[in-house]
Amino acid sequence: MSKRNEASYERFITGPIPRFDDRNGGFSKLQRGEIIDLDNLVTMQKGAATVIERALSRDPARKGKKGYKQEDYALKQAGRTIDVYVRKNLFSRDSEVDEHKVDDSEKTTITRKIKRVTGWFGADLVGICEVNPAWVYTHWGDNNAIRSGIANSGDPIELPSWVKSAIVMVIAMDYQRLKKSPAAEGGTDLAYSKMAFTAASVATYIRNLGYHAISCGNDLALSIPLAVDAGLGELGRNGMLITRQFGPRVRICKVFTELSLEPDSPIDIGVQHFCERCEICAKSCPGQAIKYGDRTDKAWDDSNSMNLLKWPVKPMNCLTYWIKNRADCAVCLRTCPFNKPEGPLHSVVRKTIETTSWFDRFFIKMDKVFKYGEQVLTELED
Repeated sequence: MSKRNEASYERFITGPIPRFDDRNGGFSKLQRGEIIDLDNLVTMQKGAATVIERALSRDPARKGKKGYKQEDYALKQAGRTIDVYVRKNLFSRDSEVDEHKVDDSEKTTITRKIKRVTGWFGADLVGICEVNPAWVYTHWGDNNAIRSGIANSGDPIELPSWVKSAIVMVIAMDYQRLKKSPAAEGGTDLAYSKMAFTAASVATYIRNLGYHAISCGNDLALSIPLAVDAGLGELGRNGMLITRQFGPRVRICKVFTELSLEPDSPIDIGVQHFCERCEICAKSCPGQAIKYGDRTDKAWDDSNSMNLLKWPVKPMNCLTYWIKNRADCAVCLRTCPFNKPEGPLHSVVRKTIETTSWFDRFFIKMDKVFKYGEQVLTELED
């Protein structure tokens, strides 16, 4: 792993990157009925606040199918318990701070303490970056506004002037549970609750040090570019953050704070050259939402940002499959060759990819030979 003075995406910028309007995100469009006819939406999820919650409920016609049983959906809903509460009551808002400030003049010392506390609260990885204004949403989207309850869709978003740093945290998802996808697996939901607890707890800790802090998950700003800036990984072909330790099998949360913290350097772990040669995620995607071939700086539609050479994802295709499947899909995470557990062999492969592109095609072939990305419908007790 090599540290860089600039993020790996910098060399792919072709023009000014406009701030993204969260109303153009896939979940917001789904909420407005632009993907499915809401009048024909049959749901078993009573009292669901959003369309995505209603759409991803169990199908009585498949009640005996493995991976789609009532027990599977019960596990998913239970996994979301903390996430639902924190979004509605703690995320995207500041609170009272202690009137006495601890000394933050020694950036290295306070940064080390914050990272240690963040790990204690549950973050598997943590990085610090300054906040690039381009990554902050222009407006609240429909889905996030409903979940938070503190804004309406279309309300403008501007971070407070006191924001100096972003603490970006990664929560690893369960490797075995993810193998079930696209069946109802529950591990994704649990990761959302873990990130809600972690981010909210870190923000509370900072406020008790005497400094303002706002915790959030997918709201307020784009998580992936912030994570890249904070040295946690790179953007992959599947449109996800790919980390060195967990590949794309992660969820991201962040805390915006007035603490003066020491930023981390972006990293290069070989994702760009590897993804150029590997199309496993695109070939495996049930919704055909991932681009084949070369990067482009053009957007499929207003759900994508422009002026950055990348592999733009088609969120409409992705969510259309989710609804048909009646469960969220993480096949692009499951099948990614970077999605591997810790072990001596995988550590050697990771290090090799970081160093050279010569063996990329061999590693891609071996990934298929050993069938790492195949679906495995295990039960929790298995």
